[in-house]
Amino acid sequence: MPGQDSLLKALTRTLSGGALEALGVHGVERLEPFTTELPASTLRMDRAWRMPNGDVFHLEFQDRRERTLHRFLEYDARLANQVKAKIRTVVLYHAHVGSAPHELDIGTAVYRVENVFLSELDGDGALDEVEAHLRVGRWEPADRLRLGLALSMRVEDRHQAMARVLDLLPRVPDDEERELVASAVLAFGDRALSEEDRRKLRKELKNVFRLAEELYEDGRREAAEDIAHRLLAEGVPVDVVEKATGLPRERLEQMQSEVH
Repeated sequence: MPGQDSLLKALTRTLSGGALEALGVHGVERLEPFTTELPASTLRMDRAWRMPNGDVFHLEFQDRRERTLHRFLEYDARLANQVKAKIRTVVLYHAHVGSAPHELDIGTAVYRVENVFLSELDGDGALDEVEAHLRVGRWEPADRLRLGLALSMRVEDRHQAMARVLDLLPRVPDDEERELVASAVLAFGDRALSEEDRRKLRKELKNVFRLAEELYEDGRREAAEDIAHRLLAEGVPVDVVEKATGLPRERLEQMQSEVH
């Protein structure tokens, strides 16, 4: 099963404008995906999009409480220097995290992020919206987030919420969307799932190994690029890096220009 961070990246892979309102993040109109690689050999953001007004929206996923914001500050400082634009950063915390810093004062500047805690969102309301949409044959990227993460949100009765998820899941119109949502429910809703619940969910995952392999390959490619960044930063020739990582020469030449 793919890890939680990989699944969150997949859940947010293709989001139309306004989809993040399902997580309480308003005013984000996505225009186009933005590179998540920063001009340093070891830095990589989770998600970033260029918005219609030219600003950049930066989304990070955390499964544990971030003690300080220095890492995100470094991301955004490098990104701002690269794009010369304003940056809005949102940190999405998994259900068991209830608090985290949102501000860092470094003396010469004050850095701020917006924290979103899944445990504070209305899971019952999210399921209500998904049910209303499916009733009229509608499905949107925000519904993927609502249904996939509902059990990590605040619900009145977890067993009832689980029953609703199992009822709604087979009605998702697209096979790939259904597999992705079921994978997310398994990964994030583990505390609410009985063995019978897991059995029912696995029935919805007939092709999940294809999805898992896709996410695995994404992870392998990211790891190869991280290695390539470090080698290029040390001055290793492109020919040597190409043989060591298997990455396309065109990609390596682009990375080399970013390093230098």
